[in-house]
Amino acid sequence: MRLKKVFVEADDLLDDFATEVTRRKLISHRLKAIRQNLDLIAKDKASLDLVERRQPLLLEPNSVQLNLDRETYSFVPDGEVEENVVVISIVGLGGLGKTTLAQWVHNDEMVKANFNKRLWVCVSDVFEVKMIAEKIVESAGGEKANYLQLDTVQNELTEMLDGKKYLLVLDDVWNENTLKWSKLKNMLIGGAKGSKILVTTRSDVVAEVSGSVHQHKLGNLSEEEAWTLFEKMAFECNKESENSNLVEIGKEIVRKCGGVPLAIKSVGSLLRLKRTENEWIYFKNQDLSSITRGGNDVMTILRLSYNHLPQHLKICFAYCSLFPKDFEIQRFDLIDMWIAQGFIQSTISNRDNVEDHFYKMHNLIHDLAKEVADREFFSITKTEDTEVVPEQTLHASCLFQIDGSLVFPSDFYRKHIKLRTFIYLNDSPYNVMSNSTLERMISSFVRLRILYLCQLPIELLPQSLGGLKHLRYLAISSESIVTLPNSITKLHNLQILKLVNCNKLTKLPRDIWRLVSLRRLVCRFCHSLTHIPPGLWQLASLMHLDFNYCLSLEDMPPGIGQLTSLRTLTNFIIGEESCISGLASDKLNELKGLVDLRNRLTINFMGRVCAIGERTLTDVVKNMKHLRQLSVEFEYGNHEDDDTGDDLIMLEALQPHQNIESLRIVNYSGSRFPSWLMVENLGFLLPKLVYLCIGDCHKCQKLPLLWKLPSLQSLVLRNLNFVENIDGLEGDDKFMLPSDECYFSSLKRLELRAINEKIMKQILCPPHHHSPLCDLNNLTLGSVDGLATMPEGVCRNLVSLSTCLTHLSSLEFFCIDNCPQLDLSSDEAMQFQAPGNLSTFRVLMLDKLTTLPVWLQHFSEWIGGLISLNRLEIDGSPMLTSLPKGMRSLTALQMLIVKRGSSILKQRCQEEVGEDWPKIAHIPRVYIQE
Repeated sequence: MRLKKVFVEADDLLDDFATEVTRRKLISHRLKAIRQNLDLIAKDKASLDLVERRQPLLLEPNSVQLNLDRETYSFVPDGEVEENVVVISIVGLGGLGKTTLAQWVHNDEMVKANFNKRLWVCVSDVFEVKMIAEKIVESAGGEKANYLQLDTVQNELTEMLDGKKYLLVLDDVWNENTLKWSKLKNMLIGGAKGSKILVTTRSDVVAEVSGSVHQHKLGNLSEEEAWTLFEKMAFECNKESENSNLVEIGKEIVRKCGGVPLAIKSVGSLLRLKRTENEWIYFKNQDLSSITRGGNDVMTILRLSYNHLPQHLKICFAYCSLFPKDFEIQRFDLIDMWIAQGFIQSTISNRDNVEDHFYKMHNLIHDLAKEVADREFFSITKTEDTEVVPEQTLHASCLFQIDGSLVFPSDFYRKHIKLRTFIYLNDSPYNVMSNSTLERMISSFVRLRILYLCQLPIELLPQSLGGLKHLRYLAISSESIVTLPNSITKLHNLQILKLVNCNKLTKLPRDIWRLVSLRRLVCRFCHSLTHIPPGLWQLASLMHLDFNYCLSLEDMPPGIGQLTSLRTLTNFIIGEESCISGLASDKLNELKGLVDLRNRLTINFMGRVCAIGERTLTDVVKNMKHLRQLSVEFEYGNHEDDDTGDDLIMLEALQPHQNIESLRIVNYSGSRFPSWLMVENLGFLLPKLVYLCIGDCHKCQKLPLLWKLPSLQSLVLRNLNFVENIDGLEGDDKFMLPSDECYFSSLKRLELRAINEKIMKQILCPPHHHSPLCDLNNLTLGSVDGLATMPEGVCRNLVSLSTCLTHLSSLEFFCIDNCPQLDLSSDEAMQFQAPGNLSTFRVLMLDKLTTLPVWLQHFSEWIGGLISLNRLEIDGSPMLTSLPKGMRSLTALQMLIVKRGSSILKQRCQEEVGEDWPKIAHIPRVYIQE
């Protein structure tokens, strides 16, 4: 312990020294530039008639002290509880998959249709009724501003659940106190009859105390299931699984895991890195020998996996103990925190090629992290904990609700002056941290490497923030903050600056260029941010720029093209002034040198593009071989102007690399698409394209040879008013479509909205082709111009009025949306033959729908055709007043949903008494709404 203390002191001292070196270098470069500029001015003083004047320096404004009050609330649990709420429990040992099963239930389509509200709360070892109630309200998506206007959490819940049928999942419950359960139920009685609470727990007692009417007890995997899971985790390729000796050793190891999925996955992942028989035998005989039968087997196995981690990864794992259970964290955020603390080194690696995702720790893994974390790591879960934080603590997280009256004990600051991490993660809408507390905290914890303040209504950050010279990672999430102090630019070691949901933030610090170590700048959901400081180009270390959902951002600062280390640039905005003044080409050309960009890039033209001069703009993104998604969005509404050809010049220069997987072109005003899209060998130029969306291109008359794209799985065409043909599908007698393999060979999802009937025919019924789109399983049709009846060649594809739908043998989902002239109830529908795989049929906004299609009414005549139809949804058809008798024959139907229908239909379908009830009584889930 003494050695570790000395090491920490030495590390801080070295960091002080490195920081001072960086600061002096920065000052030296700045002074040199100033001297050069002064020399130039001195030479020109006489000719410019400059006069010397003395002016007092402007001082930085003082921090404003705010007193933020918060409303109190009360809870009265008295009263009789009507048993509208039924409790069901999933019971089993840790690691069996209770949470996973609950997630499947929560996200099931039938469940979504059967409940008005679905709510999820991770409870863990703290069962406080008020806390759970707040989490329920938050899970329902209520506005935080509304919370603060309510007198009580109980009133909020009552209003939210009043008369509604809800499903509430309480995950990982340990409470065995009957009174607490009674109080919670008192707060939930406003729900309609049929509401359910689904509890996951390791304890039979909890299931009993909660009043569960049914306990679903999860058992262990069978030997066969356990081996299948292990084999998937442990063997990287089939060759290894062919080694009979490894297989035999592996099966012995699996038996020791007791059929627990989490243990099997953990051991399998560990052995994946050990390739020899000797390593597997050693693991079996030495590491697994201590495992005994009993409730702690899973933790013992997980502990083994931890013991095999390299030392630097052990401390990374322990660091995860700072986060609460069920917390979602972005992978890159966690890695950046480890880098900021020096646990791992920052390297340019393949992780830059992968999209960031949110992850959760399994509850048992979290328990293990808590167990192995020593006194260096401490989570403050309640106010009283501030007095018992160990003096050795270097990394702390604050997880409880803070109110305006909170004052940390004086010795808390004195004892923890060496704190390296402070993370605040409670997202209660009632959080209030006073300016004085924040000022005291920042001025005291001068050795912080990480400061993470989430969901605190901070309006001003103190100027003392600039004194945190060791700070590497700063994350702020506050809907109240308007500006950042310029003193933040003194943080020469800052690597990560993350600003999320700072809705009132209008600008970044003017001297942001001083943050010479900055690698990642994230401004996400900062809706009021309009400009980025012009000196950004000087940040040579910058690798990631994220401006997602900064909806007011007007332009990019000059010099972005000089940031050649950039790996991420989510948005590149060409401002209105740049567009109309003819500078769009110059702006766009800055992207040309950013060849290492990866993942996704959205290019926004904010004004009507005007190209000036003879500059040839080519290959702006063509060399970005790591880029996977490209979106090009022109100014909305510019289709009303004449086609000047300027949009075409821009789009011609944006041919992507062959590795591109997703392409969006929106609001394009050209009369033709760029040459690189209209080539004969389009499939060769874009061989990996999986998703293509072309929307609001109102002047184009011909689409490219989209059907030649070999990997295309999802195609979306929207608002293409004047498109009359798809290249190669004009349908003349001389044209013969190639074989099936060449026509949309991979297409699975097709969405056509606001296009004319001719284009729909060309795609769905190409000339001289007998069975196109045989792999299509999801089809949506909306606002098709001129579609009064379903044409012969198309009806089969739309599950409607034709005799030849059979070639769409893979169709599973079909939707018709907003076709007010479409009549699905003609006698022609009797000729229809449905695909056997159809599972969902949805019609939305069909004004002429007075009865279901004839093919449904007379279903008994060809019942074999729809053996898979399990969901029928009708939305926005008020003329539909009755259901046909043939509904009884839809034996596979599990769900019937009618939204925005007629009051007559709702009355006729009333349970037990309605005239149409016998026709649908066999359907498990029926939801009919006016």
